[in-house]
Amino acid sequence: MTDDDRLNHLENQMIDIRLAVSALLETVAQHQQNFETIQRNFERLAIEIRDIKVEIRDIRSDMQVMNAEIRDLRADTLQIQTEVRGLQTENRRILDILQNRNGDQEE
Repeated sequence: MTDDDRLNHLENQMIDIRLAVSALLETVAQHQQNFETIQRNFERLAIEIRDIKVEIRDIRSDMQVMNAEIRDLRADTLQIQTEVRGLQTENRRILDILQNRNGDQEE
């Protein structure tokens, strides 16, 4: 092998090494972009999860308020039912009295 052949061979190896380094740098740059994209996605996801947690807390709070209101409505309903039963009983008693009077008058 002559000196020219050796120089050509070294030049070819240098070109190959430069191409390989260039390809590696492009790969690193692409991976860096991918990592940055993933990082932004994780940050957005973390914000969305935080917002969802806040919404869930608000919903739970609203549900507790609604449960208290439902308990109040049930208590009111039971009281109304009791009052209606009392009125029904009173109406039956009055009706019985009136029917007995009318029965007495017919005889």
